Amino acid sequence: MNLRLLTVTMLSFHIACALAADITPSNAPRPLRGNYQLYGGTLSEMLPPMSGDKNVAFMLTGPAAKDLFLQIGPDIAKENACSEARDYRERRRGDLSCVRMKNEGYRCYFGIDLKTGKGMHGAIC
Repeated sequence: MNLRLLTVTMLSFHIACALAADITPSNAPRPLRGNYQLYGGTLSEMLPPMSGDKNVAFMLTGPAAKDLFLQIGPDIAKENACSEARDYRERRRGDLSCVRMKNEGYRCYFGIDLKTGKGMHGAIC
């Protein structure tokens, strides 16, 4: 009887330790925060989406935006950035652009042309 109790206690202890340790693989899916906007026309002159003209622009925030920002580095030159603010940093890769502002955190933008499925910019300066 004591051996069973000891075995159950040890097993419970090991399970509790495994749950307490963050053993989630770094490539495991994680939640997203942000928003999206469906539109027709262009980013600068948005219209209601129509059958032949549908786009979506995404903005990610929080940990996902920080992860992307850190992965796509380096920062672009200040003269090519969308802002000259001192606490503003910007990085771009193709149609993905990410920014970091000291007081607002990280944000990443990208878009998709829903007619063709091709990537496009998700924000304008």
